[in-house]
Amino acid sequence: MSIGLHCSDCIFSSFSYNKGLDKWQGACSRGYTLADPHVYTKPDMFFAKRPRDLVPLTDPWGKEYLRTDNICKQFLRPTDATPEKRREWEMRREREAGEKDGGFDA
Repeated sequence: MSIGLHCSDCIFSSFSYNKGLDKWQGACSRGYTLADPHVYTKPDMFFAKRPRDLVPLTDPWGKEYLRTDNICKQFLRPTDATPEKRREWEMRREREAGEKDGGFDA
């Protein structure tokens, strides 16, 4: 488990502040849907008082993300984002996309 880490610490996340709601909304460039796990109504669940309260609830394929932590397995700190590590993630992403599409290249 990654105690203390949050999506807001990851290079793949971005957050914007909604002045009208006085809350934050988050996005994950890896495709995870970030939401507050303690709010069950849409669209309220996609906003939180603090960015760190938003966690992955849906995976990139639209399935419920059964998390055991506040972050996904693709979490990457900005300090860990070396060119080699980024290329490793891109290769993994391409491989996963190929598996999802039946393994055939277009």
